[in-house]
Amino acid sequence: MQYLVLIGDLRDSRRVKDRAGLQHLFESSLAFLNKRFRGALASPLTVTLGDEFQAVFSDPLPVWEILSALQARLFPVTARFGLGLGQIATPVNPQAALGMDGPAFYRARDAIVQLKEEGGNYRIEGLDDADLINHTLSLVSGLQESWHCNRFATYHSFLSGVPVQRIAQELKISKTAVYKNLHDGHLHPISGIHRSIAAKMAAAMETTADA
Repeated sequence: MQYLVLIGDLRDSRRVKDRAGLQHLFESSLAFLNKRFRGALASPLTVTLGDEFQAVFSDPLPVWEILSALQARLFPVTARFGLGLGQIATPVNPQAALGMDGPAFYRARDAIVQLKEEGGNYRIEGLDDADLINHTLSLVSGLQESWHCNRFATYHSFLSGVPVQRIAQELKISKTAVYKNLHDGHLHPISGIHRSIAAKMAAAMETTADA
């Protein structure tokens, strides 16, 4: 069986003055997302080394909802996300994403190392057409460099299927401001990219499971 492994890393968090506040926000955000998306997680979002965290997905479809939620919650601190698709050679730990090994972890580690060397927010290893996918994600990362907190929050809600009226109410902004974020941030095509990649990961995992 194939899994999707996430290895994430917070950028430049040591420069944050309120480290204790950031750590509390970080850990509470992971706990919230673990509860909300527990059906998709074979092993929960877990802090590993310092500002690094891991998770194992049995269902990759909500992965971009989770990543966008973290980006919105932790802003202005940014993160990079390495994703690896493949098998796990050891028993999956349902309590914490620790003590596991295998190709999916190697690929996720390769992805996060590449991001640290080359820049960008996302990289995926283990999929067909990985070069095309990662070049596309690099373009998305470039667009996100100019995003503000409300745009990340708008994107997360939009990606989650929340109606514009409710997004406006939750963020305490006008519907016009929501539509401006959707247009100026290119949120429609970016959501299409993320959904297509998630579907491709799900298809790859299902094909391997049926083989």
